[in-house]
Amino acid sequence: MSELATAMGTYNYSTSVSKIDDGINTVCDNHGYSNFNSVNDYTLTKSELMSEINTTRPFVLSMQGGGVGSGHTGAYKNHSVTCVGYGISGTTVYAYLHDGWDSSEHYITFGNWNSSTATWVRP
Repeated sequence: MSELATAMGTYNYSTSVSKIDDGINTVCDNHGYSNFNSVNDYTLTKSELMSEINTTRPFVLSMQGGGVGSGHTGAYKNHSVTCVGYGISGTTVYAYLHDGWDSSEHYITFGNWNSSTATWVRP
């Protein structure tokens, strides 16, 4: 874990979103995994979220000004999580998350943030 934090330039538990993809690529290259590429997407759409999950590719979701997720009382604010699934209720789409704060799966309404970045890892 510290190798990835170093590669992403993490300092005092803070990482610049723009360096997440570069850090993933660096660590994977260091360990001989070079058959994919990691890139940041600064315009995440509902259809992209669903497409990635439908093709079994979880991704890093970095929220800026994120709201409260299920099972929490405080907002995510500026926090990166792993998006592992989605759900739909009526016209509302929910992103299922692993947030690193505990071992439970949580969800948040899609768009319950000021802005977001998806970090895709694709072949």
